[in-house]
Amino acid sequence: MSEKIDRATKREFAKIGMTAALGIAVLTAPLLKRNRRLKNLHTGAGVALVALGLWHHFLYQPKKRKAGTAFPAAADESAREALPAPAADPAP
Repeated sequence: MSEKIDRATKREFAKIGMTAALGIAVLTAPLLKRNRRLKNLHTGAGVALVALGLWHHFLYQPKKRKAGTAFPAAADESAREALPAPAADPAP
């Protein structure tokens, strides 16, 4: 039961949650003045939408490297060799 959920599945959960929260907020909007419970549900759906939106945003950020780690020097050298030499500007 200690299986980790992959990032793609977490993204899907966030999208489904955002859709549900937005749907609840839209459906309860016309009924705000009539019922106190629906007003609280509407507010909760808005808060959930913001929280799920932030979670969704952070799921698309690249993973940060640990401090002190750098790219291997061999990879830098091969990348530099693959670039063409800069062309000289023609004289006007």
